[in-house]
Amino acid sequence: MPLIYNEYQSNFRLALWSLTEPLNYFEEKAHLSLHDRNTYAQIKNEARKREWLAVRVMLYEILGFWPNITYTETGKPILQNHSRHLSISHSKSMVGILLSTNPYAGLDIENTNRSIDKVAKRFLGEKELHHLSDTTSKIGRIILWCAKEAIFKAVNESNIRFSTQIYIEKVNNNGSIDAHFYSEKENLNFTLHYIEKEEHIAVWTT
Repeated sequence: MPLIYNEYQSNFRLALWSLTEPLNYFEEKAHLSLHDRNTYAQIKNEARKREWLAVRVMLYEILGFWPNITYTETGKPILQNHSRHLSISHSKSMVGILLSTNPYAGLDIENTNRSIDKVAKRFLGEKELHHLSDTTSKIGRIILWCAKEAIFKAVNESNIRFSTQIYIEKVNNNGSIDAHFYSEKENLNFTLHYIEKEEHIAVWTT
């Protein structure tokens, strides 16, 4: 489980791991509480089991203690035994965690081979389609998708409409993204960052 990216700033830590080990590696390594063992027993899909365990092993490797993770009703993870806010993302071959001082912590990872053109009109608004889609490469569209997913994870609200409530204003050449979120509860401005590593795009809030 090699660490392929580890950025530690005063306000956040982002770590990405290449997910190469089989399930039994994580089952032998993980030390789970009774509650977590019961939760794990309910997961039937083997790939999902590997991702679930990999997140906990990775947090242990980074923090030096086993994490106590709970979830809100919307599925947002809460790290109960650490002061920073947690966001988790994984694909079939990569796992990532974001530990942030910002309560609006959000991270998303996608493989660059993923095709999202068919769903572009569902997650991009009219302004975004007009200003961005004609000139945005496939990688650029994946960055937009990841940015919206990261914000979705960050705000901890349900039934969010990606095309109208999350607006990507600009993807900058310096690796940052300017975005906004609108709802009945709050209006928020976001600055996100993105990188490409081993055929994956990672986008996170800062």
